[in-house]
Amino acid sequence: MAQIQTTTGIGTAFQRMIDEGEVAVIEREVDGVHELAGILMKLDGLPYTPAVLFQNVKGFSMPVGGTLFSERPRVRRLLGMPDDPLEFKNAFIAAMENRVPPIVVSDGPCQEVVLTEDFDALSVVPSIKASLDDGGNYYQAAVITKDPETGLQNMGVYRNMVLTDNRTVINIRPEAHVGMHFRKAKERNEPFPVALIFGMDAEIYLSGVTKLPFGQDELALAGAFKGEPIEVVKCKTIDLEVPASANIVLEGVVSPPYDEEWEGPWPEYLKYLSIPQRRPIFQITALTHCAQPMSYNIVPGTKENYNIRISNDVAFYKYVKAIEPTFVLDAALTLGSAHWHHGIIQLRKDTPDREGQHIQVALAAFGFSVYVETLTLVDEDVDIYDMDAIDWAVTTRCNPKEQVHILPEARTHRNNPIAGVRSLIPGDSIVKSKMIIDATIPWKYKTIEKEGVPPLFMRARFQETPLEDYLTPEDLERWVG
Repeated sequence: MAQIQTTTGIGTAFQRMIDEGEVAVIEREVDGVHELAGILMKLDGLPYTPAVLFQNVKGFSMPVGGTLFSERPRVRRLLGMPDDPLEFKNAFIAAMENRVPPIVVSDGPCQEVVLTEDFDALSVVPSIKASLDDGGNYYQAAVITKDPETGLQNMGVYRNMVLTDNRTVINIRPEAHVGMHFRKAKERNEPFPVALIFGMDAEIYLSGVTKLPFGQDELALAGAFKGEPIEVVKCKTIDLEVPASANIVLEGVVSPPYDEEWEGPWPEYLKYLSIPQRRPIFQITALTHCAQPMSYNIVPGTKENYNIRISNDVAFYKYVKAIEPTFVLDAALTLGSAHWHHGIIQLRKDTPDREGQHIQVALAAFGFSVYVETLTLVDEDVDIYDMDAIDWAVTTRCNPKEQVHILPEARTHRNNPIAGVRSLIPGDSIVKSKMIIDATIPWKYKTIEKEGVPPLFMRARFQETPLEDYLTPEDLERWVG
């Protein structure tokens, strides 16, 4: 059985998965330009995707991991949470409500090697060019910044396109928390300190992509996941604190006059190429890492890219459930919309006064995020995690003339190309119509009764016949498992 040299951060998760037989180890040399991402995409197409460890990446001396978060059961296992979707959401919410703040320590593995002069970080830390049309090599790192006014830190995962001379173009989006921090720094005309984190603990990675309210520290959520405070150390050249267990840290600043460079294209999470845009230049001032570092990369639009958004489902469920707790049973965002743009809400329409209330719930649910563009409402007997079941409900229970509601254009995200393309038209806005698909049975049809006619919309019922009573043990193992 393979053993991993990296004993900190993401390395601990990989060793655990190796021990459980969940990691494919690739020994042969792999080029980070197109080839590595091509392998990740092939693995992504498997019915069950293992984590992968590239031991030999061309031009770099450290291994690179991937696809650790590709399967939801594995993500839940890494977090030590229930596998049942609804139980998982409630456990995740409990962690969000019982965060454990990080603690500052004097040193840690991430600073076993410290380079502040005469170093080339871009030749040390592996980057990849994913699609055949990428604008350059990229990092997908966790990014830590600080609010210049309050001093509170934020962490999120944002891409960086590699330039030269220890510089990257960092995708600071105005609407993201990092963008809010950056705006305050620009108003003060101050250098904006940034730390890029690679190879951190699985709990830290997953907390970094969780959408917390502005001002809440994602590392405190990671502490709740781990059941103990995350240890952080002070950076060597900037005023930020980073996870002590991380494999690699790139410290640096975005400085006045905040020069920009073109960034993109890069494959976005909806599987389209991004529209190139000008973003700030990040100047690296220090590289620190553990003695035996490993890096990690994610290709957008993959199962992994979607599954690390597992917290989006949690947040959406919590938001919608709070609108009417006795009416809303469950809620989730669909895989096909990258767990962002299409929401499914499961309701119990058990009394006539619920008719119409489901539309009010849907209207309120759009307030969850500008990303949400379509909401589909279903009854309690429809599995909201099965798109075939949802398609069946829309087909058999929705009369579009009466039950599809088109709302006015409202703000959405540029990554949806049908809206983002409008950013190329001078004076236009990134907006899109919103839609409610009501696939619940109208109450008036639930109450129709006629002699000799079974209850309307009742599914056909069949005798319970356990297959183990009929199949041979060999066939049972082969077909049922």
